[in-house]
Amino acid sequence: MHTLPAPVHRPLRRRLALAGALVAACLASAAVRAQDDPPGRVGRVAETVGEVRTINPEGAWDTLVRNQPLSTGDRITTDKTGRATLQFGSTIVRVGADSDLQVTQLDDQKIRLHFDHGQLAVRVRSDDIPGELFIETDEGAWVPHHPGEYRFDRVAHQVLGAQALSGDMLLEAPDSSLPVAAPQRAEVWRTGAQQATHYRMVPAVKDAFGDAVLAADKADDKLAAANAAAQVPPEMTGAADLARFGTWSVAADGAHVWTPAKLPAGWVPYQQGAWSWNSPWGWTWVDDQPWGFAPFHYGRWMSVKGRWAWTPGQWGKARPVYAPALVGWFGGPALTVDGAPAVGWVALAPDEPVFPGYAVSAKYWSALTDASVAPASRRAVAIAGRARLVPSGAVSYANRAAPGALSVVGLAGLQPHVPVSTMPGPRGAELRKPAFVALVDKSVAQPPPPAPAGHTALSPAAVTLPVALAPAPAKAAEAAVGVKGVAKPVAPAAPATPVVPAIPAKQGGRVADAGIVKPVPLAPVKPLQAVPPVAPVAAMTPIKPIVAPTPATLASR
Repeated sequence: MHTLPAPVHRPLRRRLALAGALVAACLASAAVRAQDDPPGRVGRVAETVGEVRTINPEGAWDTLVRNQPLSTGDRITTDKTGRATLQFGSTIVRVGADSDLQVTQLDDQKIRLHFDHGQLAVRVRSDDIPGELFIETDEGAWVPHHPGEYRFDRVAHQVLGAQALSGDMLLEAPDSSLPVAAPQRAEVWRTGAQQATHYRMVPAVKDAFGDAVLAADKADDKLAAANAAAQVPPEMTGAADLARFGTWSVAADGAHVWTPAKLPAGWVPYQQGAWSWNSPWGWTWVDDQPWGFAPFHYGRWMSVKGRWAWTPGQWGKARPVYAPALVGWFGGPALTVDGAPAVGWVALAPDEPVFPGYAVSAKYWSALTDASVAPASRRAVAIAGRARLVPSGAVSYANRAAPGALSVVGLAGLQPHVPVSTMPGPRGAELRKPAFVALVDKSVAQPPPPAPAGHTALSPAAVTLPVALAPAPAKAAEAAVGVKGVAKPVAPAAPATPVVPAIPAKQGGRVADAGIVKPVPLAPVKPLQAVPPVAPVAAMTPIKPIVAPTPATLASR
């Protein structure tokens, strides 16, 4: 049985100040979410190895699972066996063993990650991200100025190590600033009554963690060209994995289409996984497939000659907008399972809008739907301020005609984190029986189900606007895929070697107190061994304020 790290003996005033700041940030974000549209940017748990945990809304520890979305306030903690790979659009974050990381802000303007201790590697791939990404530490915020690879280590739980493997970044400390450019590595700490910032430049670190990070980056780079040729927006979280697990082609209408490889017989989207309840989006799909993030939160699915294929949509230069699930819900008094109320869903096809369970503005709904809905198919809906859009009419979703596409479960059995395959409801051949088809014919389109017990309802006071569904097209979501490939097909490959190798456990370390609403009991741990103080360094003085390097200075490096 694994135990959580013991607390680090840092000054109590600093720990309380940090906790207060993180809690205030999370509360402020929650208040904003209650009255504004959700952010279009989201994070994703791409891979976990060993013990990786987070704190749920009730203040208890939960195991973090692959494809779980990440938003403001989420926290990632690993033990000595744990490692995790996170994605925030095009930015890759790799968390090593015995580490603690918290998302303090994640929206359309900023990505702020608070690194407490352990090992952390951050890969910035896009020119758009510098200026939006901040790695916060007790010593200050580190701001990458260009794409590159940046590494952080909490040495002996006291001194922070910060290294630029490529690119350059700037430490913005309370009393000074410090530029670090590849291949430099700095050790930084604060001491004294005034908490003055000190630093020293040290040789770059080369170890198993760094080697594994660089190897994973090279593997990602080899696949990036196929996604770029398919015009997949780089900030579409989770899209980087698609070329590894399927092939791209071009449909007869010019749309880029991705087809997953090695699917089990009878595979259907939104059936192999579980639903979770995530604020501020509500019912959120968490898929079992290793590639199962982008195709379930962006774009649309369609049946192509008996096989399922996915198209990302036409985003142009706009950043993709995350959706908790792109399905059409249906139900009503006629739909039952064993005589009890039931609910159903089906993957949306191209040109079908999504109706989220929360209130939206006209601008947000347009950004959420227009990339996958052609102008001629867009619904004219007058939204004054924000409103909750509710579909009405018969179940006319195009994918309804695809074999096995419908999912129906007992409403009482729809619970967070429960595999859909274990929920009560018809399966396989039962879905094609005339009696069941008749039930669906009598059903009506609906918004997502209400919040499960113990969770807060979304937009309870919002104005409700009914929107009639368009009739199903004569030919249901069946597309002929052209033979012209976007690029040379990418053969499916096994997932890359885990990005973070196992490393020896370190005594000490802590899980920051911020963001925990209720006390979390910790398992007993061994007493923390005394850590020797950092040896004095000659002429170690507070860092002098340094102006951020100019483009000319960076070009000369």
